[in-house]
Amino acid sequence: MKIKSSSLKQYLYRIFRIIFLTELVALLLITHNLKLWLGYFLGSLAGCVNFYFQAKGAEKSLAVAESDARLSVFKNFYFRYLALAAALFLIIKFLSVNIFALLVGLLAVPVVVGLEGFFDYKKGERES
Repeated sequence: MKIKSSSLKQYLYRIFRIIFLTELVALLLITHNLKLWLGYFLGSLAGCVNFYFQAKGAEKSLAVAESDARLSVFKNFYFRYLALAAALFLIIKFLSVNIFALLVGLLAVPVVVGLEGFFDYKKGERES
């Protein structure tokens, strides 16, 4: 099975545009609390990078045999989360950020993906 690379790119760009719009709203926090804004910004940035590599890994694993795909998905999963954990450790250790805002920023991508899927489903339901 082959995913069209252009449709994957369009989907990723749409998700990242929505995340960017949440960043613009979060800029209102910068004058109120820099640590809060920085935590949300870095968390959502880390979530976007993680999501990008997840999508690229999924695309790559669909183009190979099943046994190779299992190993590829396994390596991709653990490498992504090891890199994410290391990045979060460094952010928490060396930057003074709000940890709660950092976690909310990390959850921004799954929330946006879920909401986007829900609205696409509702739109398709109305068109039927």
